[in-house]
Amino acid sequence: MIPPDEDGGLKEQIRLHATRLFAQRGFAGTSMRDLVEACKCTKAACYYYFASKEALYRDVVEEHAMRIHEIMEATMRAQGSIRERLHAGLDAMVSFAIENPVAMQLMQRVDLSSEDTAPSFEEAPSRETHLCQITELIEEGGRTGELRGDMQAAEGALIITGALQIQFDAGIASGTWDRKQMHRTIDLAFDGIAKT
Repeated sequence: MIPPDEDGGLKEQIRLHATRLFAQRGFAGTSMRDLVEACKCTKAACYYYFASKEALYRDVVEEHAMRIHEIMEATMRAQGSIRERLHAGLDAMVSFAIENPVAMQLMQRVDLSSEDTAPSFEEAPSRETHLCQITELIEEGGRTGELRGDMQAAEGALIITGALQIQFDAGIASGTWDRKQMHRTIDLAFDGIAKT
């Protein structure tokens, strides 16, 4: 066995390569041999840290899901108006996406194209989870009088998240992020587009 303090960061290298390979090829299309070759290590070294491909997949998906969840939770707990919190949350998510483009590709793949052979997650990272969190913010805005009281919170959240998700999907695919346009989307949702 390889002593953990002598591996030169091998565990993290395995995670990084696994994130990339799972994002590009999916769970079924990635083998432990692929990971070993990418990491330039032995199978024994890989299995020292991760008992199976399933364990490694769960590890990397749950790590990135946790980081995204932390961003969303910080948005929920932040001070300020609903609009200010959504703008701050958007900035945090875009910054995470810019710093972790492959992780975002993996999370998009997990969310949109569930593979039959891939391990399932009880707390699956999903667009639905984020929609529920934004719905809670919109409900709060209705209670505090910041937003219209006659609006259904779920509908308002769907407008905001739907419009932003299209831009996130484009950013993940292209690597180009138009923060100004994304912030404008939030403002358009809050201000409305009807002529008064």
